[in-house]
Amino acid sequence: MGGALARRLAASGTISPQSITLADKRQEHLQRVAEELGARRASVSELAAAADMIIIAVKPHQVAEVLSELKGCLTPEHLVISLAAGVSLAALAASTYADQPLIRAMPNTPCLIGEGAVVLSPNAYVSRERLAEAVEIFQQTGKVWVLPESQMDAVTGLSGSGPAYVYLFLEALIDGGVAAGLSHEDARGLAVQTILGAVQMAAKTGQHPAVLKNLVTSPAGTTAAGLTKLESSGIRGAVMEAVLAAAARSKAIQRKE
Repeated sequence: MGGALARRLAASGTISPQSITLADKRQEHLQRVAEELGARRASVSELAAAADMIIIAVKPHQVAEVLSELKGCLTPEHLVISLAAGVSLAALAASTYADQPLIRAMPNTPCLIGEGAVVLSPNAYVSRERLAEAVEIFQQTGKVWVLPESQMDAVTGLSGSGPAYVYLFLEALIDGGVAAGLSHEDARGLAVQTILGAVQMAAKTGQHPAVLKNLVTSPAGTTAAGLTKLESSGIRGAVMEAVLAAAARSKAIQRKE
């Protein structure tokens, strides 16, 4: 995700690639990405001297280690943003300073193509101006919401994990088309375009999904037959339970901090 964000920023034109500094323990990977973007390289401990906004894009269990390398160089002028799922603002503060400006961010994988959903949760030490800077940065990867941290577990279960649920449904649609007699290529193309078109229609019309669903469903028709099967299979409850399970897992990760 860190590399994807750097690529989006470098391509956006809003930030000069030369103003982006990258750090990574994997030196070959770091050199390759830095050369690709025209960005600068640094060690983790050198980041504080290179920038006043530092984005931590590592696995949750690696966050404390990265922050321990940074801590001695941080000042209240540095804004630290963590992309790690399940790592709370309190945990970030424990690894930095009590008054450190911190933002907990939850992006999702469509950020890789600029169509992501990103939620930012700042602590009390992030000024309105610094928050606006962070929003502008992440708008290069998609749409941005600023929400309280108390809602971050729900965000993780919905938008953070949500793309996987959609891909599972997409895979099932394709398999259903093949089972009904279509070639895999045609089934895939039709399924992808169907989901893309339906989502765009929901986004552009702003209508409730139930209204849009009813527009497709004729009495005693083919769609009604398919929906009856989906409902009898418990798809609505299963999707809701998936979101709740992922949210509960996010909360459990925090309890282990």
